[in-house]
Amino acid sequence: MNVRRSLCGGMIIIGSMALLAGCAGYHTGKLDNKLYAKAVLAGPGITGEAHLYEEYEGRVRIKLRLDGTPDSKLKPGRHAIHIHEAGSCEPFSAAKGHFDGNIDPQVNPEANVSPGLGNHPYHLGDLPALMVDENRKGSVYTITSRVTLSEGLNTLFDTDGSAFIIHEFDDKYLPDPLTKDAPGGPRIACGVIVKE
Repeated sequence: MNVRRSLCGGMIIIGSMALLAGCAGYHTGKLDNKLYAKAVLAGPGITGEAHLYEEYEGRVRIKLRLDGTPDSKLKPGRHAIHIHEAGSCEPFSAAKGHFDGNIDPQVNPEANVSPGLGNHPYHLGDLPALMVDENRKGSVYTITSRVTLSEGLNTLFDTDGSAFIIHEFDDKYLPDPLTKDAPGGPRIACGVIVKE
């Protein structure tokens, strides 16, 4: 029997046996139709944009940039950023609590989808900190598997939508924090997430 390596990484067996080739690819989860979303962020002395991309199943890339004026609360350092459960920013409190998915009584009737502090920092909308430089310019780039732009229980496009909230302080990522300021404190900017 004669055995040779194929160009695909498999084996080709030549001889009395049939010719076999191991050229099968693997599933990457790449979507046929990529999904995009955007949020225009604003707050007193603060402007910016966020872009969201779902190109692979269950993975959303987020690129967010902000600019603040010298008198804004977007001070140099770390600022908490979260996806909140409602697509409304008038006032900022209308965005409600941290996004934590949706309940389907037949699929996950006992799921914890509480926007309250008890599930912090494990909410689906809890994200890494935004870094702001000395010129009051901030950015974050992250990939999350906690939310989707596509349909499903983790979609940001449920019946009331979703929004980004930027907070004045850093998120301490404490489970069940003792004070409402531990996950970032006052809201200083907001942006509703919309499909592109």
